[in-house]
Amino acid sequence: MTEEPPIRERKRGQKNSGFLDSLGIDLSDLKLVISLREEDKKLIQSTLNEISEKVDRRWKFTQWIMVAAILLSGGAQVVNWVVFNA
Repeated sequence: MTEEPPIRERKRGQKNSGFLDSLGIDLSDLKLVISLREEDKKLIQSTLNEISEKVDRRWKFTQWIMVAAILLSGGAQVVNWVVFNA
């Protein structure tokens, strides 16, 4: 029988120190600036708008499917009560 490694418990909320922490590198104040050409910005914005419209349309379709499922389920329950309790 092989011996299992010991299990160590970790307190909740305790962070694991990573490689950068062990080197003393703190990235909490890191700021990133991305510069894009105007035409690239417009392309990215138009693409994001298209994606947003698709997501909105699909979410509305999903909501209609959920409403139909709820109504059909309720109707089935009413039919069940009428048929089996008559």
